[in-house]
Amino acid sequence: MSSDTILSLEKIDKNFGGIHALKGVDFTLERGEVHALLGENGAGKSTLIKILTGVHKADRGRILLHGKEITVHDPIDARRKGIAAIYQELSLIESLTVAENIFLGNEPTKTPLGICDREKLYRESDQYLENFQIAIDSRKKVSELGMGQKRIVEIVKALAIHAEILLLDEPTTGMSKAEIDILFQIMETLKEKKVTMIYISHYLDEVFRVCDRATVFRDGQNVAVYRVAETNMNTLIKAMIGKEIRAKDGNGRGNAEYGKVLLELCEYRTDLMKEPVSLTLHEGEILGITGIVGAGKSELAHSIFGNALRRSGQICYREEPVALRSPADTKKCRMAFVPEDRKSQGLFLEDTAADNMLLVSLEKLRTALGTVSSRKKKEAADEMGSKLKLSPLKTQLPAKNFSGGNQQKIVIGKWLSMEPEIILMDEPTRGIDVGAKSEIYQIIKELAADHKGLLIFSSEFEELISLCDRILVLYKGKITGEVLAEDATNEKLLSLALGGTMDGKEMEEAIER
Repeated sequence: MSSDTILSLEKIDKNFGGIHALKGVDFTLERGEVHALLGENGAGKSTLIKILTGVHKADRGRILLHGKEITVHDPIDARRKGIAAIYQELSLIESLTVAENIFLGNEPTKTPLGICDREKLYRESDQYLENFQIAIDSRKKVSELGMGQKRIVEIVKALAIHAEILLLDEPTTGMSKAEIDILFQIMETLKEKKVTMIYISHYLDEVFRVCDRATVFRDGQNVAVYRVAETNMNTLIKAMIGKEIRAKDGNGRGNAEYGKVLLELCEYRTDLMKEPVSLTLHEGEILGITGIVGAGKSELAHSIFGNALRRSGQICYREEPVALRSPADTKKCRMAFVPEDRKSQGLFLEDTAADNMLLVSLEKLRTALGTVSSRKKKEAADEMGSKLKLSPLKTQLPAKNFSGGNQQKIVIGKWLSMEPEIILMDEPTRGIDVGAKSEIYQIIKELAADHKGLLIFSSEFEELISLCDRILVLYKGKITGEVLAEDATNEKLLSLALGGTMDGKEMEEAIER
């Protein structure tokens, strides 16, 4: 073990029922480095982090901190040992102030009775925020902060307990460009102070910006370790998925052929929408809808699916006006909706993959007596799982046991089981790895080839350019332009997403930022 090694994991094994999540993993962490942990969803990254923080216990193997073997009993014990984690799901209490969250459970006291010294609480919180040039009022309630500010408060909270090792799991999710810059500045300062960080992200450009080394996991094993300055993105991707990703063959799908108009919105507006919207969707078409944060993409998706009250305009299905007052009404249009947040809106995590995938189509499996054969149910779920390349193909496992990409396949499978004609997908590949993205893109293209109409709501310009036939751009709830995928560029979409008012120089500056 090197004298610079602060943490070492040796031969770590972990099983969850039928899933072998970690298989004899070795991992080392050097003092003061930012170490990227990469791999597809389900590769074992999060399991390793949870073992480090005491959420899970390893079945075999050992953890050494400063060369001495330790046991991490629970997350509180991990913090006592100087190991703190910032997960995608925030742990802040919304009703408390920033300062109260930073020192929660570790409040400064001023009497032997343990009464909180509130003056010291806010003074020391302000000092932490000032040290890292963070412009957040420590007296503000967390509920008043944006997502990016909340993540930064989570980091300051970890620093307040003098964490020596900081675990950052997708820390830039929901953050603006400016907030990400602040986060990276904080990380540089922490490196100077010899704080060691593990960085998990699906955004490889971030890895090259802030990380020193990268460990790649695949199928529960550590397959490679790289010095980031000595490698490139293609090498990392190949290590993650076990093969090379081919370059894109231009924009869009090429010679896609459309059928009749499936869905039409005419100056349609609901109480969720800022402006009325008009659009058409054809059989066999992939129509993209994009815009910056706050443009109204998700609001439009929920409005089309009947999750809002109509204010004006009309929706037509196959040229016939329809009233979509609730998601139940969308069945008459054979419409499906894959929501942005699969965990809270798309899945029952405690239920099996089979129960989730057959939720909206169970009636088709009922006998004349109203019963459902367990055998037929399993066969139907396995058939759908196989079609979507669900991994592992064990549909009797709870949905929570699957990786993010496979959970997304379960949500898609749920709706495909009802044989829809129109499919809405809101951020269909958010938070999933490159391999799962590629598989979901293929599913989308196959659905279009089967004459389904797809509406893809996404903030990722590259995704829409490579996947869609047309792209509509929203700005403050209004469609500011329509671009054929073959003519689309990041610059053109960004200009429209920002209102279409920028000249060439301003555009260059925006892209540079």
